[in-house]
Amino acid sequence: MEIPEVPSRTEKNRFLTVVCLTVLLVYYELYRWLPLGRWNGEFHWPIHNDQFYPDIVIGFLLLVMVVSFTRRLRAGMWIAVVLLSVWVAVHLHDWWIPYIRGTGPERDGFYSFYRNRTQVLPSFGRHRPPDGGHAVLDLFVFAAFLSALVSSVIASRTVKSATEVPAG
Repeated sequence: MEIPEVPSRTEKNRFLTVVCLTVLLVYYELYRWLPLGRWNGEFHWPIHNDQFYPDIVIGFLLLVMVVSFTRRLRAGMWIAVVLLSVWVAVHLHDWWIPYIRGTGPERDGFYSFYRNRTQVLPSFGRHRPPDGGHAVLDLFVFAAFLSALVSSVIASRTVKSATEVPAG
């Protein structure tokens, strides 16, 4: 009887990253292209997508990221980490830091656009949360970023240790 091979930590992390990226890709596409009512502010088909071309590019890049981690393409994995870190930085700046610190009246226009969307986090004083659609999107973006970073670091260390030649 043959004992099945136990997946390595590298493989487990890479699989988790593929799952996180796939969930992000599916959620993003559904969120941006389907009329989900108050969740995304779209009530009728066809939807009005004011970011038509950027959304196509983002979907394509997410698909490339999934392929990069599936096929263990280290350069693609690191490019994914960089792109996801930019996405994290933008959403931290736009949503989460203002939610934690509070905002002034200069951000009223930004929040009024999302006012009628589903809220999942509490608002208190000038601390206004992202709408539910963005809160869930960011949960998936942050998970994909962290898992991609860990997977890429582990994959790089594994390659480095496998290619090192002992002295002597």
